[in-house]
Amino acid sequence: MTMEEKLKIQYGDYEAVLYPEAGGALVTLRKGDVQVFWPCKNAQEAMEAPTRHGLPCLFPPNRIDAGHFVFDGREYQFPMKPNKANNFSHGFLHIRPWKTEKLTENTAVLQYNCDETTDFYPAYPHRFRMEVRYTLTEAGLQQEAQVTNFGTTAMPVGLGWHTAFLLPFAPDSAAENVRCRISLGQRILLNERMLPTGELRALSEEEKKFRETEGQSPLYAPMDDHFTAEPILVDGKPFHGAVLEDCQAGTQILYEVDSAYKHWMIFNARAAGNLICIEPQNWRINAPNLRIPYEEAGLDVLRPGESKCYKARIEVRRIPE
Repeated sequence: MTMEEKLKIQYGDYEAVLYPEAGGALVTLRKGDVQVFWPCKNAQEAMEAPTRHGLPCLFPPNRIDAGHFVFDGREYQFPMKPNKANNFSHGFLHIRPWKTEKLTENTAVLQYNCDETTDFYPAYPHRFRMEVRYTLTEAGLQQEAQVTNFGTTAMPVGLGWHTAFLLPFAPDSAAENVRCRISLGQRILLNERMLPTGELRALSEEEKKFRETEGQSPLYAPMDDHFTAEPILVDGKPFHGAVLEDCQAGTQILYEVDSAYKHWMIFNARAAGNLICIEPQNWRINAPNLRIPYEEAGLDVLRPGESKCYKARIEVRRIPE
C-alpha cells in the first residue's frame, strides 16, 4: 500500500477515511454534511501534522520527562529529539505504518505489531500487538483498541488519542455557536515543562461550565490543560466523554469513552483556530515517573499473554428536544 492509498468505510450517511501507512489514523469522519474532524486531503498531509487530523494513536500518550523511566526494575530510555522542555511526546505509533487486517463495507481493522525487528524495540523492549477496530453503524463510529502482550515480561501500557474536532463542524455555522461539555474532574497542575507538579486543584468557575448542561465555549480561553475524568449526566445517565453542540444548526456530537481513560488533555490552539483537541488517555502525563500508585496514575500493566481493550464511540445526532 502506498502513502496515497486510503481505506473508506460507510454505513448510511456515515463515512470514514483511514490511511494505514500514515500512523493508522482515521482522519475523516462525516455524517451527511457534518464534518467531525479537521479536513485532511491525503496521507502526506496526515503525516506532516499527525496530531491535527482525526484520531491519531498516542502510545504512550503525552509527555515523559526526558523520555526516561524505570518500570519493574528495568530502565527505559526513549529516543529524544532536541526540544526546549526536554520531553518525549506522543509516543511511537502515530508516525509509523500500520497494516490492514480486515476491510468490509462498514468495518476496518488495523494492526501494529512490535517485535525484536521493530526500530523502537530497544527503547520499548516488548513484543506486543495493537489492534484497532473501527465500525460504522446507525449509532456512529465504534472504536475498539486492543493491546496484547506477547512477550515474557510485564508491559507498561499508556494509550491516548489526539482527537481533533473541527469548529464549526456543521456547515454554514461558526465556532462561536458551539458549546462543549466534557467529563472533567480535577485540574492537574503542570509546571513550565508541562509535567505534573503533584498537585490537584478544583475546577475554576469557567472550567465547571464544561460539566454543566449548557456547556462552555471550547474557545473561551487558551487551553493546553490536563484533568482527571469524572462522569457527567447525558440523557439522564452517567457519561464519560464529551458533547459538542451547535445550537444554531441543531447538531450534536457525542464522544463517549470508557472508564479506562482516566484523564483528559484539552488543547484548543490558543483559542485562535477552529479546532479543539479532546484527548482521552489512560495514564496521567509522565505517569511512570510519578510517585503515586499505578492505579491512580492510570498506568495499566499487562502480564505476559494478557490483553486489554479500550473502547470509544462518536455519534452525530440532532440535539434532543
